[in-house]
Amino acid sequence: MGEYVNLNKCKSFRQSITTSLTPLADQVCSEVIVVNRTSDDIVVKDQNFDSDDNGFLLKTQESFTFRGITNTNELSAIADVAGTIYYRTQYYSNSPSR
Repeated sequence: MGEYVNLNKCKSFRQSITTSLTPLADQVCSEVIVVNRTSDDIVVKDQNFDSDDNGFLLKTQESFTFRGITNTNELSAIADVAGTIYYRTQYYSNSPSR
């Protein structure tokens, strides 16, 4: 049996968001876990939708995994009060090996 090769290259980010729609950093991935550490709720929008009808409410201290993306910059976040979010990118929900 050969050496374990981790194909699931993950990266973690800390980003300030404001009262303007802020895209997440440019990082290739297939899913991203967003954690809201602001003092208020945030709305996460995807696929360049910026209307009020298209958004995912993430309450303070909540987290959610967004799947079906190819880059974190397909997601944007907006808050009523500026604050910090954290997110972690990954390619797989589990760690495949070969």
